[in-house]
Amino acid sequence: MHQTIGTCRWIYNKFIEINQIRYENKLKYMNGYNFSKWLNNEFIPNNPDKLWIKESASKAVKQSIMNAHRAYQDAFKKQKGFPKFKKKQSTGSYYLIGNIHCERHRIKLPKLGWIRLKEKGYIPNCNIKSTTVSKEFDRYYVSVLVDERPKSIFKSLQTEGIGLDLGLKDTLFTPNGVCIKDLRKNKRLIILNKSLKRQQRKLSRKKKKSNNWFKQLLKVQRLYRKIKHIKQDIKRKSILSIVQKNPQYITIENLNIKGLTKNRNLSNAFQQVGLGYIVEWLKQKCYEYGIELRQVNRFYPSSQLCSQCNHRQKMPLHKRIYKCEQCGFEIDRDINASINLKQALDYTVIV
Repeated sequence: MHQTIGTCRWIYNKFIEINQIRYENKLKYMNGYNFSKWLNNEFIPNNPDKLWIKESASKAVKQSIMNAHRAYQDAFKKQKGFPKFKKKQSTGSYYLIGNIHCERHRIKLPKLGWIRLKEKGYIPNCNIKSTTVSKEFDRYYVSVLVDERPKSIFKSLQTEGIGLDLGLKDTLFTPNGVCIKDLRKNKRLIILNKSLKRQQRKLSRKKKKSNNWFKQLLKVQRLYRKIKHIKQDIKRKSILSIVQKNPQYITIENLNIKGLTKNRNLSNAFQQVGLGYIVEWLKQKCYEYGIELRQVNRFYPSSQLCSQCNHRQKMPLHKRIYKCEQCGFEIDRDINASINLKQALDYTVIV
């Protein structure tokens, strides 16, 4: 698996290298189909030291070529920048199709044969279309695409719509007070972050690329993975608890997440919270449960409007209680914002 990931990276880089040379010599761009023919018919036969490419699954190599070709097509359409060379990392993946079979405790992959699975009974043994094998530090994962009928989801009686206020102090807030508390105050995460700092200090004192440096690097990577999984678990369970109540609709803000991460004072806090992941997971769950997901304009003043009389006033970040200057209504800032989002009339339906 590790060898195939390395082969796919090398092929991706070779595609970029060949096209850069052709561009410098004012030659036409070589697409993925022509590059594949050149690789198999000219390059490998004339370079016997590159026969190790044939040891990897052919579909994985072909997919890496098409990934590089697609990256160039996006650059030509000015959707993204030109692709860059991939460097050796402790993460990576490759794609497989073909003779793939699965049983309760093992899976059969091209060039690898039967491989034992750690978690049993998760993959259904029917109509497997494709597989993605990925490496994350010292672990390997397999993701399988299966053609099957969607399972029926039990839904409770439909309730009224809700508004979700996304922020830093309380990551997610509803009018009923359901919220994801600040992840930076989670006890388990605080302990793990302290441990991470100690392990990173130890890593900085090791000689780079030495055996002890690699051992210590693995400890740091494992802690990063554990912290990531705990955060994902908290967010997913909180979003699922909201979606399972089957609201008529859910309204969120259209946050400029890239712009927020450029703020010097708050960039680290926004990265720790991960609002982008919350929005993407919410879209997926709303689609599964058939719930309408609405999004208000980026400049909608949900925190500045009074949810009772619609009076607008300035609300600096340090003020956590909203006290209306016109009607005297007093309420928590986040709950007030979520009520305003629920009552918003100008919105875009995204799911």
